[in-house]
Amino acid sequence: MDKTLIIVCSAVGSLGVLSAILGFSAEGTKLTPYTILVHDDDCIYPQNPALGLGICAAVFLLAAQVTSTAVGGCCGCCKSRSPSETKRIVGVVCAVVSWIAAAIAWVLLIVGASWNANVVRVAAPYCPYLKDGIFAGAGVLSLAATALGIASYVITRTQRAKAAAPAPAPAPAKGEPNIPPGSSAQGNGPHAPNQESPATQESPAEAPQPQAVAPPAPLESAGELPPVAMGQQQQPATATHQGDELPTIIRNEVTKQGIRLAAKVVEHSLLS
Repeated sequence: MDKTLIIVCSAVGSLGVLSAILGFSAEGTKLTPYTILVHDDDCIYPQNPALGLGICAAVFLLAAQVTSTAVGGCCGCCKSRSPSETKRIVGVVCAVVSWIAAAIAWVLLIVGASWNANVVRVAAPYCPYLKDGIFAGAGVLSLAATALGIASYVITRTQRAKAAAPAPAPAPAKGEPNIPPGSSAQGNGPHAPNQESPATQESPAEAPQPQAVAPPAPLESAGELPPVAMGQQQQPATATHQGDELPTIIRNEVTKQGIRLAAKVVEHSLLS
C-alpha cells in the first residue's frame, strides 16, 4: 500500500477519533439542573470542563476535514478524472456527505460549549440548560464524517494511481525478435545479443546457402592490357604504333640520299 495513503488515513483518523472522544467526555461533564446555582432571579452557571472539551473537539474535527479535503484534491474535483466515472461519483458523494455531517457536528459542539460557559443569566426560577445527547450526537457525527472523508480519499487516490500506472509493453508478434527495451548501448559500449524465440530460428538445412560473388574487375590504366585468364594462350599484340614506323622511313630516305650523293661525287671526280 502507498505510504502517503497510510500516513494521511492515520492522521485524519486520529483527529476524527480524538474529536469524538472529547465530545463524549463533554457529554459526561456538562452542566445539569443540579449543578446550576440560583440566587434570587439570577441563574449562575459555574465553570465547567465541558466548555474546553467542546471547543477542542470542534477544532480537531475541522482539522480532520480540511486535511482529508486538501490531500484528496477538493473532494476529487480538482484532480484529473479517474478512469471509472462511477467510482469518482461515489468518492465525491462521500466527501460531500462527510462535510455535511462535520458541519452539523461542529454546530452542536459550539452550541453545547456555549451553554456550559461561566455566565449569569436572569431567568430564575426556570434556568435553561443543555439537553442530554448534544455532545454525544456531535461525537457520533464526527466519527461518521471522518470515516466518509477517509473513504473518499482512498477511492480518489486509488483511481489516480491506476490512471498514472504505465501501460504494459505489447507482446512481440510471432516471428519478430524479442528485444528487451533499453538494451541498446550508447556510444562504444558492448551490445547485448538479440534473443529470438526457438520457433523462429531456422535449421542449418533450411538456411539459404551463401552465393559466391565475383570481385569487381580492376580498372585498366592506359597502355595496359587486361590479364590473361588461366588456361588461355597469350597472343602477341598486333596493333602497330605510328611512333615505331616513323624512324624506319627516315633511315631509308637518309640512306638513299647518301648513296645518290656518293654516286655524284664519284662521277664528278672521274670526269674531272
